[in-house]
Amino acid sequence: MYDLIIIGAGPAGLTAGIYAGRAGLKTLILDKAQCGGTANTAPLVENYPGIDKIPGMDLMKSTAEQAKQYCEIIEFVNITKIEKAIGLTYNLETNKGNFSSQFLILATGSTHQTLDAPGVEEFTGRGVSYCAVCDGNFFIDKEVLVIGGGNSAATEALYLNRIGVKCSIVHRRDTLRCDIKLQEDIAKNNIPVYWNSELKEVKGDMRVEEAILSNKFTGEETVVKVSGIFIAIGNIPNNQLALDLGVECDDFGYIVTDENMKTDGDGIYAVGDVTGGIKQIVVAAGQGATAAEKIQYLLI
Repeated sequence: MYDLIIIGAGPAGLTAGIYAGRAGLKTLILDKAQCGGTANTAPLVENYPGIDKIPGMDLMKSTAEQAKQYCEIIEFVNITKIEKAIGLTYNLETNKGNFSSQFLILATGSTHQTLDAPGVEEFTGRGVSYCAVCDGNFFIDKEVLVIGGGNSAATEALYLNRIGVKCSIVHRRDTLRCDIKLQEDIAKNNIPVYWNSELKEVKGDMRVEEAILSNKFTGEETVVKVSGIFIAIGNIPNNQLALDLGVECDDFGYIVTDENMKTDGDGIYAVGDVTGGIKQIVVAAGQGATAAEKIQYLLI
């Protein structure tokens, strides 16, 4: 019987484990894959306080080693069932055994929506990115494309433009879907838009060198010389466990929490990208610490 089980070993889950374990809580972290989550895919992290530059996988490896000093971690776990027992206890059935806990933290993250165009997967981390805040500084004074037409794409494009990246937007419709204010900002900043266009292929040698765009109506193809491509067509929260537990999610599928990261489920908290908001390692870590601190006070 554990005091706390954390589901997800990304930045949020690992940080929660560190704080919970140091507070004396018997804590277990479970993850369906290896520790690190999507942070493992970051080629270089340059905005984490106190660390100048570090590959995402190295940062997460270090964080996991620290967490292991204070709690148990089991990787490659498939959770088949979670049941609420009498009182405030949750029973988990997994392929690695059965576990029980008084509290749960859902740190299951989200998945980037991507495109199946040739070259996208091959050049991810080598010019293809899903996060302007994470990777934008690598492309200052260089040409990039932002794929998408919603709020995410507009925000990414405006951010890139602000830090000195030469960006254009590629959108498959003839009008942007983002908020009117964002559309006005795009126009005011003279950010070009390839209308009615889709990314057909990404090409390059070691890194991205060009993108092939296709007009949806004419079929005409345009070759654009670029150093980077930012895909901003949304994220899919990994919320199935929350839904199974009857935890409230918003219209986009993100788990709803209060300021302490508490959900509407008894003893259930949620942290990191699965809650929406700013998807940054430092934010996820802060949320993990917040939830763990709140839970330890409840167990005093």
